[in-house]
Amino acid sequence: MVDEAGRLVKAPFNVNVKNQKHLAMLEKWLSDPDYNAMLLHEMKPSSEAVVKTNAEAAARFQLGLILLEGDKKEEAMAEWRKALALDPKNWIIHKQIWAVEHPDKFYDGDVDYGWQKTQLETEVSKP
Repeated sequence: MVDEAGRLVKAPFNVNVKNQKHLAMLEKWLSDPDYNAMLLHEMKPSSEAVVKTNAEAAARFQLGLILLEGDKKEEAMAEWRKALALDPKNWIIHKQIWAVEHPDKFYDGDVDYGWQKTQLETEVSKP
């Protein structure tokens, strides 16, 4: 993400460091300790329904992890699919489902990010 010279060389998550607006925000965030506080102060509270939905999705995701640890793969997948229905843009839930369904794309050598992008595009385009 940051090389030894302090340059941003790899995009963290889905931030496009070639986008000048994103880069300026990242540089401000790194250089100004008060910037995070200002951003938090400017945030508008989410609706209660959204907060409850996100909390339920997070709980179902965690339950799925526990089920998977207990060798209950099908039950785990069912919980993750319910979580994804509640929070369809949650990248972590998508990736967890894919990692269990297609371990070769995650654990055999390098992670196949191109495959993940194609999967996401396919899922988003489904009605």
